[in-house]
Amino acid sequence: MSTKMRNRIGAEQKLERYRDQLTREDLLEIYRRMWFARVFDETLYDMKRKGRLRRGNVYGSRGQEAIQVGTSYPLRPTDFVSPIHRDMPIFVFKGMSTRQVMCQIWGKANAPTRGKDSWSHMGDLKLGIIHSTSMLGSTIPVACGVAWALRLEGKTDSVVMTYLGEGATATGAFHEGMNYAAVHKLPIILIVENNQYAYSTPVELEVPTPRVADRALGYGIPGYAVDGNDVLEVYDATCAAIEHARAGRGPCIVECVTYRLQGHADHDETRARQYRPVEEIEMWEKRDPLPRYREYLLSTGLFSETELPTPPPEVVAEIQDAVEYAIHSPDPEPHTALEDIYDESAGVSR
Repeated sequence: MSTKMRNRIGAEQKLERYRDQLTREDLLEIYRRMWFARVFDETLYDMKRKGRLRRGNVYGSRGQEAIQVGTSYPLRPTDFVSPIHRDMPIFVFKGMSTRQVMCQIWGKANAPTRGKDSWSHMGDLKLGIIHSTSMLGSTIPVACGVAWALRLEGKTDSVVMTYLGEGATATGAFHEGMNYAAVHKLPIILIVENNQYAYSTPVELEVPTPRVADRALGYGIPGYAVDGNDVLEVYDATCAAIEHARAGRGPCIVECVTYRLQGHADHDETRARQYRPVEEIEMWEKRDPLPRYREYLLSTGLFSETELPTPPPEVVAEIQDAVEYAIHSPDPEPHTALEDIYDESAGVSR
């Protein structure tokens, strides 16, 4: 790993070891969730190659599972999240059924959006899930609005976690949202998935600072840069950020340094091998978060090899069941394309 990359991970930070409070059951559940994220991703790629999934592109997250799990695991049911296109498993971790999520991906009538819009463009405020947008920086102002609503309702113990890639930190919405959140000390946790590329633009052409988390200095808020392929380090930083926010001290930025092992989407697989050095890909393949975490669990002496299957069969069964359920669910009726577009009672576009 280059010196430049080491600087981005911020090893000098001394994070409290919140991980020491995790039980054996917690550690095992984190393992199961990481495998859920991996199998979820691999299954969709497989379905797309076989022609069983013909709707939209597959935005892979292989290699980023530690971020999805490490950031979402400390959340409470009363907290809110705004996942993005590479974070579909978080919808399940926050309470949606796997069948619901798969129906959304297949555009079925019984999906949360009844077949409208694309994969991650759904939400459920009862579960604390904010509808996401494709303009990732724009999720921050929306998160600020949710945080203000919670404050007005007297729900001061809830936090709002929103996700984006490192490229989105170069947008105006990012600056305006973070500035507003910092001024008003809103309980926003911003998770930056720094996977080294905004489509094909490398991070050094996106951000002028050594670490994306350094941007936090301009807003007078904490910024953590951690190894995004180490689920427990991600967990520690997230817990620190949540504790800060719950105490009423305002937002935090948590930069998770990782790597996009696949292309930007399934259509970019071949081209991605051209704009990324082979040795770079191979280096990050060796940092795969799943075997790293499994080796850690075995080193604790708390688990045997047989307790840590790769992957857990129940995870595979759950995802396969959801896929078949979605495929055989009814398609939306044509007339429903005109429904849920306007608030008929107010006569204004939603």
